[in-house]
Parts: sequence; structure tokens; C-alpha cells
Amino acid sequence: MYLPTKIYEALPKIYLAVGALFILGAVYIGIDHGPMVGYSVVGLSCIIAGVLVHKIRRRARSDSESFEA
Repeated sequence: MYLPTKIYEALPKIYLAVGALFILGAVYIGIDHGPMVGYSVVGLSCIIAGVLVHKIRRRARSDSESFEA
């Protein structure tokens, strides 16, 4: 799947933003509602995905730079 470079580079930030919005949505609707747990799980998953994608890219870029030098 092809993604334009600007979108590809912004994906970790997008994941973090979506995760934060889901967490805030869960807090907003409160613990009394059933979807709160689902929103929290999706939000936490998005945040973890954003952090992992960022770490994987940073590691791959540092490895490729060390091979070029």
C-alpha cells in the first residue's frame, strides 16, 4: 500500500493523537457507560502502536546510517 511521504512520516503522531482522543472520550463518557472500556482499550492500543512504530523507524534509520558511514 502506497502512502504519500508526508502521511507516512506523520503516522506515529496520528496514532498518538487518535489514542489520546479515544482515552479522553472514555474519560468524558465516564465509567457508568459500557463503551468506556472499549474506548480505553482502543486508545491504549493506538498509543502503543504509535510508540512502537516510532521506535522501529528510529532503530531502522540509525542502523542504516551506521552502515553508510
